[in-house]
Amino acid sequence: MSRIEMEKIIEAALFMSPNSISLQSLKDVAGVSSLSETKNLVLDLMNWFNKKNSSLEIIELEKDIFQMKVKEEYIDFVNHLGSDSKFSKSSMKTLALIAFKQPILQKDVVNIRNNRAYDHISELVDSGFVKKTRKGNSYFLSTTPKFVAYFGKDFSKKKVE
Repeated sequence: MSRIEMEKIIEAALFMSPNSISLQSLKDVAGVSSLSETKNLVLDLMNWFNKKNSSLEIIELEKDIFQMKVKEEYIDFVNHLGSDSKFSKSSMKTLALIAFKQPILQKDVVNIRNNRAYDHISELVDSGFVKKTRKGNSYFLSTTPKFVAYFGKDFSKKKVE
């Protein structure tokens, strides 16, 4: 995967997460080979948002913990929009992981997210945004056409074997 693609995945992960994300989690989601390379990608994104003079910013809350957020001067204009979501924030994080890493084994999603991911996956499958395809003792997870229609983006690149 190219550096630009990894940077875009990190940006999308930071955007999707309502909470801070550890450098390790960003590394895992984007498939970056090292923590130092991941940190460089995050710092490049931070600089890009600063140069662009965006209403969004990426901040380092503490060592190697990052968050994308709306700058303080714009919060009052958009804060009411943040609570209107089809899924919980945790389910959205799980959905983002599946979308970017698809096809991904369910056991890998659970390892990255936690055991609550089983509930998220069930909710996402029931809603028609994610499909499960049996693979040995686990399942491959990938997004569906409904996901593409709702979010306007198809992240799938690989086919399930």
